[in-house]
Amino acid sequence: MKLLKTIKYMSVFILIFISSTYAVVADSATKEEEKGINKREFAINYNQGLQNFKDGKKDKALASFSKAIELDPSSADAYYFRGYIYQDMGQDNEAITDFSKAIEINPSYGDAYSRRGSIYYNRREYDQAIPDFSKAIEILPPEKGFYINRGYAYANSKQYDLGIADFNKAIEMDPTSSMVFLGLGTAYLNKREYDMAITTYNKAIDLDPLSAQAYKYRGEAYNQKGEDEKAIADYNKAIELDPKDGEIYLSLAIIYYVKEDFQKAWDNANKAKDTGTQIDEAMFDEFRRAAGKQK
Repeated sequence: MKLLKTIKYMSVFILIFISSTYAVVADSATKEEEKGINKREFAINYNQGLQNFKDGKKDKALASFSKAIELDPSSADAYYFRGYIYQDMGQDNEAITDFSKAIEINPSYGDAYSRRGSIYYNRREYDQAIPDFSKAIEILPPEKGFYINRGYAYANSKQYDLGIADFNKAIEMDPTSSMVFLGLGTAYLNKREYDMAITTYNKAIDLDPLSAQAYKYRGEAYNQKGEDEKAIADYNKAIELDPKDGEIYLSLAIIYYVKEDFQKAWDNANKAKDTGTQIDEAMFDEFRRAAGKQK
C-alpha cells in the first residue's frame, strides 16, 4: 500500500513537471513564431517601401518604412531609406534624425554619413558637413564626388588649402571632369590666387566649352586683377550661355560704373533686377543717378 502511494505521488510529480515543461516550450515556440511573423512582416513592409519610392509614391513609402521600423527598430537600412525619402521631400530635420539613427545602429554606414553631410552642406553648416564627408571617404570605396563635396565644404569655410588638396585628389581620380576643375578654380579665386584660378578655369572651359559658371568665375578673376576687357568678354559669354544669371549682369554694371560708362551700368543693373537678383536700393539709385535717369 505504501509502495502504491509512493508511485502515485511520483506519477503526479512527473505529470506536473511534464506539464510545466510543456508550458515553457510552448511559450518559447510562441515567441519564435512571433519573431518569424515579425520578420516576414518587416520584409514585406521594407520591400513595399522600396517599391513605392521607386514608383514615386513617397507618402506610401514613408508609411511602409515606418511600419518596418516599428517591427524591427534595429534595422539601420530602414532608417536610412526613410531618411533618404525625407531628404528627397525636403524634410531635412527628419532626414538628419533618421540618418543619425542609422549611424547609431551601424557606425560604418558610409552612405548615411554622406547624405547627412550633404544636408549640413546645403545648410552651410560646414563644420558638421566636413566630418561626415570625411567618414564617408574613410568607409566607402574611393569616389571623386566625396572629395569634391568635402573640397567645397573646406573652401566655403575658408580652409582653402585643404579644399585645394581635395580637388586635386578628385582630379587624380578623373582628370576629364570640368566640374572638378571648376571647384579647384573657385578655391583659388576665393584664396585670391587669381592667376592660378584663371589657369584652372581655362582647363574647365577646355573640357566643357558650354560651362557658363567657368566663364563667369574666370571673368571674376580677371575683374579682380583689373583686366576689365577680358572680364567683360567672359561675363558676356556667360550671359550668352545662361541669360538668367542676374549676378553676371550686376558684375557688368559695376565694371561699367567704374569705367564711367553709366548708361551701360544702368542697363545691366536693370537686367539684373529683371532676373530677380537682389540689389541694394542705394546702389541701384546710384546707377540711376549716374545715368541721369529719373525715378
